[in-house]
Amino acid sequence: MASQILITRFRSAKFFAALGCSTLVVALFFYASCNSVSSDVDTYLNHSDTVNYVGIEQCATCHQEQHSTFVHTGMGLSFDKASPNKSSAVFGKQHQVYDSLLDMHYLPYWAGDKLYIKEYRLLGEDTVHQLDVHIDYIVGSGQHTNSHLFSRNGYLYQAPITFYVQEAKWDLAPGFEKGNNTRFQRLLNSECVSCHNAMPKLEGASDFKFAEIGTGIDCERCHGPGELHVKERLAGKGADVSKEIDPTIVNPRKLSWERQIDLCQRCHLQGLNVLKEGKKFTDFKPGMQLSDIFEIYLPQYEGNNSSFDMANHSARFQMSECFIQANKKELSFTCITCHNPHVSVKQTGTQVYNAACNNCHGTSKCKAPVAQLAAAKNDCVSCHMPPSGSEDIPHVSVHDHYIRVPKPASEVQEMQRLVGLYAVNNVKPELEYQIKAYLEYWEKFDKNPFYINKAAELLKGTTFNKLWLKYYYLKQEYSKAIELELDEKRLTSWELFMLGYSYIRTSKMSQGVFYLEKAYVADKTMPRIGKELLSTYFAMNKMAKAEQLALNLAKEFPVDGELANGLARIYVMQGKDVLAQQQMAKALKLVPDDLAVWSTHLNYFASKKELISFRLWLTKIRAKNPSYLDENQIAFILDTMK
Repeated sequence: MASQILITRFRSAKFFAALGCSTLVVALFFYASCNSVSSDVDTYLNHSDTVNYVGIEQCATCHQEQHSTFVHTGMGLSFDKASPNKSSAVFGKQHQVYDSLLDMHYLPYWAGDKLYIKEYRLLGEDTVHQLDVHIDYIVGSGQHTNSHLFSRNGYLYQAPITFYVQEAKWDLAPGFEKGNNTRFQRLLNSECVSCHNAMPKLEGASDFKFAEIGTGIDCERCHGPGELHVKERLAGKGADVSKEIDPTIVNPRKLSWERQIDLCQRCHLQGLNVLKEGKKFTDFKPGMQLSDIFEIYLPQYEGNNSSFDMANHSARFQMSECFIQANKKELSFTCITCHNPHVSVKQTGTQVYNAACNNCHGTSKCKAPVAQLAAAKNDCVSCHMPPSGSEDIPHVSVHDHYIRVPKPASEVQEMQRLVGLYAVNNVKPELEYQIKAYLEYWEKFDKNPFYINKAAELLKGTTFNKLWLKYYYLKQEYSKAIELELDEKRLTSWELFMLGYSYIRTSKMSQGVFYLEKAYVADKTMPRIGKELLSTYFAMNKMAKAEQLALNLAKEFPVDGELANGLARIYVMQGKDVLAQQQMAKALKLVPDDLAVWSTHLNYFASKKELISFRLWLTKIRAKNPSYLDENQIAFILDTMK
């Protein structure tokens, strides 16, 4: 650590941050070189895709003692249907959130045992917009946060407000602040959802549509699918675990330290997760090598090491001299040194943590002043792992797992040069995935030119044409993207989309729509693909195809205001007034500030020659976008309305 390349900061708009990361009950304590070979993967028979998950209640029939305490842990309480018993929040008219940048008010309330979030806007004393959304799930143990999700047609969306338990206040959800409030339009994928509950089941090959969503993080997230284990035990078979490993179920204590850490940091290390070719986030099972499924990347900086993100326990602990010294020869300081995953941290006394410290420091007398020791009540953690606010989650204080003697703020070195990205769970990542990491980090999290330029540097001289495609797409160099030699049969739905999009942007419409259609057929559950295809049909005046696609998309994504507007636009053009009015009203409620929605209203009233309404909408639009329609265009439209 003498190099001072220390800090790992993963900034806003992250997947876990979006949910509040309120289920952190285990500390992650090792830098896992996942290049080492382990027999763990070959040991366990429940790694097979033919072995099913059985659910926590089945586990409880034989393991009642562990079950009775585990359900009260942060993991056990992490995810459940919205109910008064699940919620840790306070409610009342005084507990509202106002987003001044969006000019929207939010009020959470109960109607019987159903939870709603009301969104409204005022003009004077008049309510000019109101949307009430029924909340289906609450995420978070209640120790730090409660975030709120609603389900529609198998898709999960995040609501824009979160309850922050430690300060007992409602506020905008993480990632929705500072003008980033997407209201009720944030669609969640398996990366988000799969860490906050029992293993979800996806609809086919989709990454967004769920066939089944469990409640809580259950036993099988740490022990693997239990079907084979249950069958053998019920048949009176099974290994003598006092003498040998039971291959039908994973006991994390029996794993090599590399695989133990992989199991924990599957969910408890926040970073950019780069999937391996052909893999999904739900593919990982306990005992597997995590880097076979995905690699976790974090940025490295020189200098300041005082700040951290909510779920960066593993990266922080790796900086600790305690970790470095304790694990030079063998694993002697791990997650379970301090934490019992079956027992809530609320039930774990200070003596347990102090005992872990005393294993090494028992003969050393703490040099802190007597008054400081008394104030800390001889609690090692309070001084050497002080609670602090995280970079990404407001109103939350968590223990920093970088164990040290904290320096005064005046002595903390300021953040210096960005060094690059590193793979936390793989010390020797393949070049292909390093490039992919830089591209995705720039795309998703930070538009710092460093990342896209580094990707270009690493790409030079390579034949990774699919990564070249992504690079050109992100750089908007579409003419170069379409010149690449690509095997379309080996392209994912998103790669087909990028290729089609590039053809469209180079005015090669027929080729563009060809690839967009292939992308849509490959995955009808990724809304961006369907929306772009719909827009292309409009541009090419393929109205029959546009109508059918718009109907399909609106049915698939019933709370997507952009799609409701697309359907409204078609009905306006067809003169189907009743249907047009219905969809226009729906779109306006779902996305009340969308200029495209306003434009549809403008066109409707122009087609109906309703001059007063037309002028009202025109005034509203031009107040937001003064360049919308020039005077000649306006004069022409007004002339046609006479």
